Amino acid sequence: MFTENRLFLNEKQAFSALKRFFALSQNALFLANQANQSFTFFNDHFANFFSENNTLEESIAFEKLYAIAHEDDRHLLKKLLASTIDQHSVNEDGENIRFFCKKGVCRVFNLRCTKLANVEDDYSITGILTDVTDILWFEQQQKKSDKTFRELSFITSHELRHEYAKIQSIIQMLDNIQISEKERNEMIAASRHSIQVINSTIFKINHKLSFNQTDGYFDFYKKNHQYKKIILIDDDGLTNIINKRIIQMVNSTIEVVVFTDIEAAEIFLKTADQSGEYLILLDVNFPFSSGWEFLENYQQFHIQSKVIVLSSSIDTYDRDKARKYPMVVDYITKPLSSEMVKEMLYV
Repeated sequence: MFTENRLFLNEKQAFSALKRFFALSQNALFLANQANQSFTFFNDHFANFFSENNTLEESIAFEKLYAIAHEDDRHLLKKLLASTIDQHSVNEDGENIRFFCKKGVCRVFNLRCTKLANVEDDYSITGILTDVTDILWFEQQQKKSDKTFRELSFITSHELRHEYAKIQSIIQMLDNIQISEKERNEMIAASRHSIQVINSTIFKINHKLSFNQTDGYFDFYKKNHQYKKIILIDDDGLTNIINKRIIQMVNSTIEVVVFTDIEAAEIFLKTADQSGEYLILLDVNFPFSSGWEFLENYQQFHIQSKVIVLSSSIDTYDRDKARKYPMVVDYITKPLSSEMVKEMLYV
């Protein structure tokens, strides 16, 4: 009595069609005989699993496939290739199994097997191996992204929003003439703490987005230079007023020159700076002519002073970009503090 698969394999025309189908598939396909534990027919994709060159006419022992399977997944492979396959006990979605293919590269393949005929004395099975390595990697990355966004949502809704609301309340209360000086000072101290929390939370968010905050490139800079002037270049007038006052709190004798326009700053430096002994604090984020354009132009100047980029950006892209300019000796994130100024001006 002929079983379906024996009849199929014995028919020349049908066998030729099977060969064409196997050749067209992008997956690794095989026919196997469980009785003699070997793969009797397969396509090139399956043959490429093995380091030796197997011709399509040769059979391949199960043991060779077991040998390249990850040891933790080998039991799954043996279960699927076993002679006692029970279709009710086997996962219909197959099993994901790791294989060490050529050059020792580990890839994950989904293996599905089935008997060719529901006959007790028939031991022929067919199988399909689909490479799911990239799919699993993308799924893993998606899970990581989902986890990160949930964490970011918590940080923004609980930490940032909480401190922002606290500062808003303090601002409203400070206008109340009935509060005492002690209460006013306590509120100011609380608002300072909230600002610190918000700043550290921003860094936490940045870290969650995988930006690297460590940067040893600028560590070589020794702040033991005596500057004749400090040049502030920032389009925000209020920021310039605050930064100028902070600098003068640290050193009341040093001259601070402020520019809100890139072109005006370039003209001043080209005519006034004859020694390269100024210190330029540059905000790179301008609405029109950016600080990056200033650096491009300034590196063409015959005399150059040192530049410290003072920016609200904590993106490593900006830090990496600043490295390209030899006159840039440091990169500082806003706000400017008296401690930062002391580091700039004194050893």
